[in-house]
Amino acid sequence: MDSLGYLLKRLREKKHFTQAEVIEKSGLDRSSSYISSLETNKSSPTVDELDRLAVLYGTTLQDILSDWKGINPSWDFTPNPDIQMLMSFYTSLQGTRRQTALEFIQYLAEKQLMEKRRAEGDPSEPGAGA
Repeated sequence: MDSLGYLLKRLREKKHFTQAEVIEKSGLDRSSSYISSLETNKSSPTVDELDRLAVLYGTTLQDILSDWKGINPSWDFTPNPDIQMLMSFYTSLQGTRRQTALEFIQYLAEKQLMEKRRAEGDPSEPGAGA
């Protein structure tokens, strides 16, 4: 198993970020030398910091922990084929495209709810009953 520092360095290099860029893009209130200390295992990140780095690197906290410590969920869950396809598409996306996909799905769900309320004549819906 790789050290956490090695994994973080590998993820940073995969994105072609400098240590200073990581601090700037992640919003961590630290100096760029902090990233160096993480990558050389001289410091340990908080869970929040590790989560911010995961988002910046286009991965998840779960994936980092899994790679680092072999921590995997122990539940037995097989989603239906539609959910499997959605997950496949989602995991193929990186960075802000993942967020855009989530926002689009949320938009579609909200639009469907508004249409349903309109069809049912919900008086709280703008334009209903007009």
